[in-house]
Amino acid sequence: MNQQKMKQGLNRRITLVLLSMMILMAAILAVASYYAFRNTYLRFYDEKAQQMVRILVDRTDWERIAHYAETGEKDAYVEDLLDFYDHMKISAYSPLYLYIFVPGETSFTYLYEARTPEDDLDYISNWGDVYEYTEFEYERILPDIEAKKAHDEITLQKNDYYGAGLSTWAPVLDDEGNVRAMVELDYLLPYFQSDLNTFVFRIIIIFILCVVVVLVLLLFYLEKNVIVPIGLLNKSIKSYQHGNLRMDQSLFAKDDEINHLSRSFGSMVKRIEDYTEEIARVTAEKERIGAELDVAKRIQADMLPSTFPAFPNRKDCDIYASMTPAKEVGGDFYDFFLADNNTLAMVIADVSGKGIPAALFMVIAKTLIKNRALLGGGPSEILCDVNDQICEGNDENLFVTVWLVILDLKTGKGLAANAGHEHPALCRKGQQYELIEYKHAPALGVMPGLKFREHEFQLYPGDKIFVYTDGVTEANNADKELFGTDRTIEALNADPSSSLRDTLRRVRKAIDEFAHGEPQFDDITMMGFEYKGPADSDKAV
Repeated sequence: MNQQKMKQGLNRRITLVLLSMMILMAAILAVASYYAFRNTYLRFYDEKAQQMVRILVDRTDWERIAHYAETGEKDAYVEDLLDFYDHMKISAYSPLYLYIFVPGETSFTYLYEARTPEDDLDYISNWGDVYEYTEFEYERILPDIEAKKAHDEITLQKNDYYGAGLSTWAPVLDDEGNVRAMVELDYLLPYFQSDLNTFVFRIIIIFILCVVVVLVLLLFYLEKNVIVPIGLLNKSIKSYQHGNLRMDQSLFAKDDEINHLSRSFGSMVKRIEDYTEEIARVTAEKERIGAELDVAKRIQADMLPSTFPAFPNRKDCDIYASMTPAKEVGGDFYDFFLADNNTLAMVIADVSGKGIPAALFMVIAKTLIKNRALLGGGPSEILCDVNDQICEGNDENLFVTVWLVILDLKTGKGLAANAGHEHPALCRKGQQYELIEYKHAPALGVMPGLKFREHEFQLYPGDKIFVYTDGVTEANNADKELFGTDRTIEALNADPSSSLRDTLRRVRKAIDEFAHGEPQFDDITMMGFEYKGPADSDKAV
């Protein structure tokens, strides 16, 4: 049923298109034929009229008819000339008017109007009859009189009684070249419009008959060579939709576009099947990689301290941290641990690059830093040893920025070393956060043998430290503006007395509002620390 509907629809559309083209071509042909026949028709009779006028002008000698023009008296020459005018009118094909007149300024005077036995003499002008110029004479005849030239254009006039007619005229000159009279011929074309319509109608009829024959033959050809093969191709496509392609190439034996289409479809089906298999393989591989990345993400998250409060049995400090990777896994990390009962080590770091390579390097760096810090020593000594180890076999030239602090929880005294990392922010009790800026050392992994400067500091009960990676300050919005340290400090100081958890969440909220939906470009890692003093605060002070 659908196959039959498709055939009928295609036949109908082709027929409508061809009929529309036929009607358009018929209209164009009718207009072109109309004007071609009209111009040829008019040109033929105009040339004939001009030829007759020239003959009469050549035959008319003004010097010999001047006496007749003044008195109306005829001599033998005039009689013979006027008879010739009559003869020309009789021999012509339906001339309406043939006459010679003397032009004036505002009127013209008849010398003679040719006549035939069929003419009604009541409507024939005689010698001396005067007629005022009409708009036609002013526009067409008088300019030629002034120019002393014969009319050389096709001039078609319409008469309500006689129908269409052609007019032409030529001057009769005296010996000095002055215009003394004009000979005019108004040619009657009684069958002009009917002949024109008949010609155009016959052309259209012949054209329509030819187009109908061509249309029938073309539809038959299209049915056999286009519609039926397309139907067979459609049937093969439907068989593929049900998982069973049957493409009999013998049905498309002709080397034409449909044959090429069938071959292309067969090739396409083969490519689709190959592509489907490849997609299935890639999808399975992607799912496997995704599952592995999910495991890696959980492993990385498990490597970072995530239980808060971190030291629930201790009253001398509080720590809270968070890490949000830009991809499945990240290169940022933080860590904090007790080297002994009174010594706290805190570290935050940022590995160059992103994704799996950065995550692997992060695991190495974190492990090396923690293992070396547990052996004792100051931050500078720890970073020197770790840097030398990282530089060994670092063919990918990865590096890691590190902020490391060793803090005596009993006294609040600490040592800090900064290997190319962001500056920390310090908030004294009851005051606001301020950025603590000092000269950096290079990042770990840049080159072996580096020395790292240590900075001493003193914390008092109620003091807080906020450290972060560049994913905080380099978060950007749609205008490519960076969040920056100023906005970071502003977010911290919105409520400097709030808990560490609330402080980190407030900073993250400020970043998200600033980015306004822009994708996260880098890992965002933050860590906050509050020193509460030893158990006996008074002694600590």
